[in-house]
Amino acid sequence: MNVEDLPQQATPEDYEQAVTRYAAMVKARAIAVHRLGHFTQAGLSDVDLLVVTDHTAVDNRYFFSAFQRLPSRYHRLFLHEPYILPAWSLRVMQYTTHSAPRLAAGRDVIAPYVPAQTSDERWCRTLESYCAYAAFHHDVKTSGVLRGRQTIAAASSLRYLLADASAVMPEAADEAYCAQIGALRERFFETNADPAQKVRTAWDAFSKAFQRIDTLLRERFGTSSTAETVVRARKRLAGEEECAEIDREYAFRRARDIDGYHQELASLGFPFGHLFFTAAYPKALRTLPSVPLVDSVVSNVYRMRRRLTEYAAGA
Repeated sequence: MNVEDLPQQATPEDYEQAVTRYAAMVKARAIAVHRLGHFTQAGLSDVDLLVVTDHTAVDNRYFFSAFQRLPSRYHRLFLHEPYILPAWSLRVMQYTTHSAPRLAAGRDVIAPYVPAQTSDERWCRTLESYCAYAAFHHDVKTSGVLRGRQTIAAASSLRYLLADASAVMPEAADEAYCAQIGALRERFFETNADPAQKVRTAWDAFSKAFQRIDTLLRERFGTSSTAETVVRARKRLAGEEECAEIDREYAFRRARDIDGYHQELASLGFPFGHLFFTAAYPKALRTLPSVPLVDSVVSNVYRMRRRLTEYAAGA
C-alpha cells in the first residue's frame, strides 16, 4: 500500500488557536459554534466543529469554510469542513453520537437534544457507520493508496461503531482492536519507527475489524456480499423494510427528520457540513443552483482575504 498525507506533529495550542480563530471569524452569522470530541493526541486528532446557523447567503459555503477562512497553517488539523446544523433541524442531534459538545461561541441551543441510546437508535447508528466504513474499505482496496491522516482517523472512529454494535450485538465486541488502536495512537510520534508503516499497521487492524463486522451483519441479514448488505442496511435505515432489529416506524420517522435536515442544509447553500454519513443516505446530497460567475468572484474574494490574513499574521 502506498501511503500519502502522513500525520504531522502539532501542539494543543495549535488546536485551541484554530478553534478560537474560526469561531471569531464566523460568529456574526452563527447562532452557536461548538467543538466536538477531544484533542487527545495532537497531530492525530482532527478538529471537529459544529456550527448552528439560520443565515441564508450566496457565500455561506465560503464564509463558513475552515479551509477558506483560516490561514493555511491550520488546515492540517482539519480532515473535513465544520458540520453545519440549520436552526430548524436541532432535533436531529438526538441521532448523532455527539454527547458532549463544548461551546466556543454563541448560545448553546442544542443542549436539550441529547443523543438517544435506545436499541433502535444504536442499530441505526451501527448501520450508518457500516455503510460509511464499507465505502472507505472499498475505496482503499481499489486505489491501493492509504491517506495517512484519514486512515488513522478511520481506525480510531471505528471504535464508535464497535461500541454501538456491541450494545445490540454482543458478539461484535472487539476489545483487542480498541486497545491496539489506542496504543498505536499514543505512541505514534514517540519512536523512530517508520510512520508510513504505522499507518499500514492501523489499516491492517482496521481492515480485519471491519471484515469481522461485515461477516456478522451478512450472517444476520442473510446476504452474500458487502454491497448487498449495504443495500439492505440503507433500506432498514429508511424504514422501507421490516426487520427484527429496528422498529420500522422509528426508522421511518428518523429517516424523515434526517432527510429534512439535508434539505435545510441545501436551502442555506451548503454543499458540505453533513452530520450524517452520506454513504448511508445516497439521496442526501442535493444539487445546488450553479452560478459560475458569482461563485468565481466570491471564491476569489475569500481567497484574497485569507492570503491577506496570512500575510498580516506572518503565517
